Amino acid sequence: MSSLTPLLPLAVGMAISPLPIVAVIAILLSARGRSAAPVYTATFFGVTLAAIAVGALTAAGAAGATHGGGRLVVTALGALLTVGFTTMSILSWRGRPKRGAPPTPPGWLAAMDAITPARAAGLGLLMAATNSKNLPLELKGGSLIGAAHLPLLVAALFCVGLAVAGSLTLILPTALGATGLPRVVAALDRLKSEMIDHNAMIMTVLFAVLAANEASHLVHQLV
Repeated sequence: MSSLTPLLPLAVGMAISPLPIVAVIAILLSARGRSAAPVYTATFFGVTLAAIAVGALTAAGAAGATHGGGRLVVTALGALLTVGFTTMSILSWRGRPKRGAPPTPPGWLAAMDAITPARAAGLGLLMAATNSKNLPLELKGGSLIGAAHLPLLVAALFCVGLAVAGSLTLILPTALGATGLPRVVAALDRLKSEMIDHNAMIMTVLFAVLAANEASHLVHQLV
């Protein structure tokens, strides 16, 4: 089970995703938010779970085909993630708004007021499937589970648990927004504005932390 301890930082990295969080809050604040937000979150969760399952099946297949194959998949992913997250941290920092310039909200936010449950499902699919940060983390998390030689049911539960943890920052606002309480709505609106304003800085720091985390695990595996 000690080989699964890296799942926690992976789950945290997956959960901290400003734009998907902004999207669910914007949906909640729309006219049909109470019906559309759960669809968006469920779709995002489903894609997340599918990616984790792919990683688990790939590592399990490699482990079954060759001795140490599962560990090789995990090590290769760790090396790619270290390089990838370092690069994304640099790009995020360089792409931050210039001093004194207001951040530009994503263009799709303007369409949130009229979003329907069907469109929310499409947005959830798009957000999850094109998330350049989460997809590698999901595959890495799945590969760790697949390489751990767990019973099938236990491995499936770990996959679901990781998907839930990684989607928690969408699940919680969706549950809170369903209450419709004015204080909750006002707090969500403030959170949306803050995440838009500080998106570049959040992602720069997050990518740097993830790169350092992956590098430390890579060194541990190679030594």
